[in-house]
Amino acid sequence: MRKTLTRKLAFGVAPAILAATAVAGCNNEGAPSVEAPPSSAVQTSTQVPDTPSSTDAGGVPTQSATDGGVPTESGVPTESATPSSSADKSKACAADLKYVTPAAAAPSTKKVKWGESGEAKESYGDGTFTLSAATPTTKEGNPDDIFGPDEGQIYLLIKVTANYKSGDSSDVDKYSFTLRDGQNNVCETNTLGDVVPKQDQFDEGTLGPSSKSYSGTLVFKVPKGQDYKKYQLLYNARYGKTDASLAWTG
Repeated sequence: MRKTLTRKLAFGVAPAILAATAVAGCNNEGAPSVEAPPSSAVQTSTQVPDTPSSTDAGGVPTQSATDGGVPTESGVPTESATPSSSADKSKACAADLKYVTPAAAAPSTKKVKWGESGEAKESYGDGTFTLSAATPTTKEGNPDDIFGPDEGQIYLLIKVTANYKSGDSSDVDKYSFTLRDGQNNVCETNTLGDVVPKQDQFDEGTLGPSSKSYSGTLVFKVPKGQDYKKYQLLYNARYGKTDASLAWTG
């Protein structure tokens, strides 16, 4: 029994002593020591990262003004350029151009006098037809018409006639026309007002061997007291393009 007890002590105590010795040796010989840094080595900073700025005459930093929501000199974001629809409509045309592509005169545009005809061609196919635009006339709006002209404006009416000439059938519609004032501003169309009955307005039609003519009145809202013969009525059937094929003016 004494041998058994001695064996148990030898096998139980000895490994424990060896393990403790090994751990102590590792801690004392191989482990690096870390010293606490002196208090002067610890620093804090409340500095805000620099931002590009300029300085005004009073020494106050300012930010440059840019569009697109970037802070300006006053710190308030700005919007992009004001649309033309915010102009004084009693002095110049100011159509909202967000959803339209207005036509413009180009070197290739054929100039036509008011009341005369010019030849046009469909943007696809080989259909040809003629268009004539009568001299513009004016008409006061109904004060009770919520879709009527604004203060200082008046209706401008232009009767347009389209006649089939040759080839395939061709479509004509009001969206192919643009009216520009004497300063080349785009004038606002009006199709919801009651100055011209809906059935008499130039809306859309098809020209061909069996339907050779289509006519109606285009309605615009323009400033009062202008020389409307100097306005330009432009026709462009090429969707997505701006160069007009015909332009009526005085």
